[in-house]
This record gives sequence, C-alpha cells and structure tokens, in this order.
Amino acid sequence: MANTGLGVTIGGHSLRAVRLRKKGARYVVTHVFSDRLDDATRPVAGRALAARGFRGTPATVGLTGRDVIIRYTQVPPVPDWRLRTLMKFEVEEVSQQSGGDVSADYRALRLPDPDGSRADDTILVALARNKYLDEITRSLGSGGLKLSEGLPNSVALFNAFAANATYTGDETALLVNIGGENIDLAVQRGGELIFARNATPGGRAFTEAIEKAFSTTTAKAEKMKRTKANVTPKAQAKYEDSTAEKVANAIMGVAGQIASTIQSTLIIARAQTRLPDLKIDRVLLSGGGASLPGLDLYLKQALDVPVERFDPFQICDTDGLGEEELQLIQSAPHEFAVAVGLAQNQVAAEAMGLSVLPAALRRARDFATKGVFSVAAAAVLVGVLFLLYNGRASASSEFEKAESQVAGHQKAAGETDKRLRKALSFSQTQEVKHRILGELNQPGVLLSDVLAELQDHITPYVYVDEVQLSVTKPTHTFDYWKPKLTKAASGYVKVSRSRYNLRLCSVRLKGLVSPGQNASQIAGAFITQLQGNKRGLIVETIKPPREGRSGQPGTFELDFFPGVVLESDAERGTPTMLRELGVDDASNPRFFVGFRADGVQESVAIDTVRKKQREALLDSLKK
Repeated sequence: MANTGLGVTIGGHSLRAVRLRKKGARYVVTHVFSDRLDDATRPVAGRALAARGFRGTPATVGLTGRDVIIRYTQVPPVPDWRLRTLMKFEVEEVSQQSGGDVSADYRALRLPDPDGSRADDTILVALARNKYLDEITRSLGSGGLKLSEGLPNSVALFNAFAANATYTGDETALLVNIGGENIDLAVQRGGELIFARNATPGGRAFTEAIEKAFSTTTAKAEKMKRTKANVTPKAQAKYEDSTAEKVANAIMGVAGQIASTIQSTLIIARAQTRLPDLKIDRVLLSGGGASLPGLDLYLKQALDVPVERFDPFQICDTDGLGEEELQLIQSAPHEFAVAVGLAQNQVAAEAMGLSVLPAALRRARDFATKGVFSVAAAAVLVGVLFLLYNGRASASSEFEKAESQVAGHQKAAGETDKRLRKALSFSQTQEVKHRILGELNQPGVLLSDVLAELQDHITPYVYVDEVQLSVTKPTHTFDYWKPKLTKAASGYVKVSRSRYNLRLCSVRLKGLVSPGQNASQIAGAFITQLQGNKRGLIVETIKPPREGRSGQPGTFELDFFPGVVLESDAERGTPTMLRELGVDDASNPRFFVGFRADGVQESVAIDTVRKKQREALLDSLKK
C-alpha cells in the first residue's frame, strides 16, 4: 500500500487538490489547493496544479456527472475468477447500451444481514466513459501530471468518512457532496459503504434560479448567490435587506429539489440493499454547494435528522501547511472532503480502493509501480552482492564483527523508536476519538441529568413551563507530541493545533409557581435545592423569581451547565470543561480537579486559568 496520495477534483466551477502521506496511524496533509475553473481553464487544470508544486505524485481524480455510472448487481457467491468473468459481461453490456467504450472496476459490498436471509452478494460496479477519462488525462498532462486512479466522488466521500470521521458501529450516515453540476451521495453504516450514487441538481441550479428571477447575467447571479443567498427556513430566517429575502424566495425551490434527491436516494438505497427499514441517523454535507448559508437547517427540517457540515481534516495533521493553505481548510474544510477521500484511496486501509481506469493506462501504471521496481531491485541486489564480496575480501574479521555489532544496535534502536512512534500516535488518536465521543454524548447526558434532578425536587407548587437544550462548538487548540525528525532517536517536541471543537451545551428552564403562592420564597427554596445537586450540574439564575399579577403564576428562569469551562490564561491555550470541580489540596491548592465529558478525571494547573476566573472559582470553592 502506498504511503503518499494526491486527490484532485476537476469540477464544473472549481479545482481542488489535497496531497497527504500516511505516517504511522496519522495522515499528514502536506499540500492543499483550490481555484476557480471555467470552460477555458478546465482543459489545462494540470498547469495550475504544477504551478503550485503538485508534480511528482500520480493523481487520483474524482469522477462524477452523466459520464459516470454506478450500478448494482446481485450474484451468488462465486470464486474470484468467475466473478471477473461476470463483471466483464456486465461492463460490455453497459458499453453497448451507452454507445461508447467504458472503463470499470467493481467491489463486493458487505451489507447488513439482520435476519440471515441474504443469499446473494451485492456488487457495486463503477463505470466511466473513456472519452471523459481521456479529457481528464489531457488536462492533467498539460502540467506534466499523471492519472493514477479514477474514482467516483461518492466513493471518495465514503473513503474520507471511513478514514477521518468519528462514528459508532451501528450508526447509519448519509454523506452528501454538492458540487457545481452534480450531487454525489453515499450511505455508510459502521464504516462500511452500503450505497453510492451521483445525481442532480448541483450548486449551479441556485445560480440559475437567481438569474431567472432577477433577469440578470450569470456572473451577477453568481455574485448575488455568494453575498445574499440564504435558505434558512422562513420561521428562523433573518434577512439583511429586501434583496436578500427575494434571493431566498428564488432559491428555496432548488433547496427543495436537493431534499427530494436525498429522499429518493434513500428509497433507491432500500431497494438496492434489500434493507426496507434503512433509516438515516445523520447527514453530513460537503462540497462548495454545502457552504450555502442555511442549507443545513433547511435539510434538517425537511429530513427530520441532524445535519452538519463534514470536516475531513478532523484528525489529520496539518501543522506543515502554510498560512494560506491553513486558511483554506479552516474557512471551509467541507469543500475538500472528496479530494481528501481521493488522496486516501490507495493510502487508507479503511478506503474502498476502486480504480476506474482505461486498460492502457492501467498497464502503464502497473509497470511504473511494479515492473520498474523489480528491475531496480535486481540492480540494487547485484550491486550489494558485489560490495559485500569485495568487503569480505579486504576487511579484517575483527572489523566485520564490530561493524555487525554496531548495525545490530542501530537496528534495535530504530525498531524501538518505530514502536514508540506507532504506540504514541495510536494512543493520541484514541484519546482524541474518546474525547470527541464523550463530547458528542454530553448534551444528551446533560438533558437527562437535568430532567432527573427536576423530578427529584419538583413540588406541587412549582412546575416546568419549558426546557430547551442548546449546543455550540467554539474552536480551540490542543497540544500533542510529535517526533522532531524522521530518523530514529531524534527526540520529541510538543506542538499545538487549532482543529477540534469543545462542544458546549446548556439547558434553559422556564419555571412557574402556582398563583396565590409566595413565588419568591417557594422558587428560591426550589433553586437552592437544585444548586446543591449531587450530579455536578452548575445552576445559574437567569431571571430571579417574580410574583405574578393577580391570578397569574409566578415565573423564574434557570440555566444548567454540565460543568465549568476553565479558560486558559495562555494566548493559544485550550479551554477545558470539568464536572464536579474541586481542588487537589484545600489548604494549598495547585490544581483544579474534575471529570471530562468522557468520564476521565483530569487536573488543570490553577495558574494556567485566566486570573479573574481563577480567583472567582477559588472563592466559591472555599465557601
């Protein structure tokens, strides 16, 4: 398996590229690029890539649109040679039906079989017209780049999710990439691809709707889309001016078409996978079209499932990128999801390694990666044998013995360092995933704790009017250890990144006190009981108890937090949320001590917390 990959998407309106390498259990992003494309620059996209330093690494290019076909066929379990024959007939049939030569590759899907009744294997067959692949080859060749693999965008999207996202074994996620002309969709469950498809419309449909509604040019419509467009549901939307509202009215229908495409994809997926009860737990958006403000909220309302934008760099190492490249992925990481999955096609063990490539290009690639290597290996072997022969003839036996001992020590040191790097990378990755899972689970735990606490202390005179859960994700930094150099025994250095999000959540309670009662006294006693809870909840009074008018109930409002967010005093420090906050030594405190969202106990040095918050917390803990 290769350790370096280059993924390129040549879309209807944009060119994106990501180069990365696998280093132990990590993926190190070494180069990213994004630029606009039009009819004149698309045929020479390779020049733009070469100018940005992407030479040398053969590219895996994303395939989508009307020249790409994804089919499914059911076959009984057969030997590999028999399956190759069946797929050859399948490709020939599609070629005859489409009226042109096609290239193809296939993979068997590992579909769920809940009742044990699945007798046949489901084979995904990806095909692309050779005319389309030839255009891509020429476009890359304009800058001296070579095409290594062709991969449907939907499968690349799955690769990025399987290698970089956090998910549970029974979660079913729908991945949606909205490009300029097309939509690419993939359904995954537990890290396995179970369905992929490409469809329409893409982001250009929004531009065309604006162009038609305002009777304007494509260029002006595109600018209005970038500056005014918003498809937030009407009940939640706030428009900056009347033009923005008119633009929203013009494009709401296109958002509806995208929602319908997603719903029809689920219907097709249920039929193809023979999983009639297939349901989606969440939707992840990517591509340039996913940047449209409000689209996630619109689809969440239309599909009634959580919808979020997909960050494929969540557990990647991006420290080596320049400032301009970092800005690209920090401002819109979801736009690079397909390019990341393409780069990982032959690098990540979790990826579905498809290769849709013409036969001639495939033979040339295989010779370049295998044949030349074999010739070079033979030449090296002859040279080594020659040197060993002469060395033995001229060197003394004592020198050979000492040299062997040194080599043995070096090898042992190298192996030890290699194991240390691998273990360190694995443990840090697992810790990050563990933290993320804990933070993903935290809002549900908070709501459950609040409801349980209310049930414990509710009285006949106090009752709940409204409970509202809120979740936010501010960006923060974190530290980790990495080797100083690639060679053994070079030491390690602590570095920082701004990549992960600390999910913060709170619950707002609006309470009422029965009319005719002493609202202030009753609600005050109720709040005091809640503040003394044993679940580690922080309770803040937002609106103090207030007496109601004649015959009206009294009111009060509270906020519940799962713990205290300790804000770092350093310029780029990491905030930490701890439940059941205390100190290590009441008489001489040096650390705040508590539990993270994932249940792991953690200590935070008191002198690293912002001074104002530090003093306030220490005063409150003394009481």
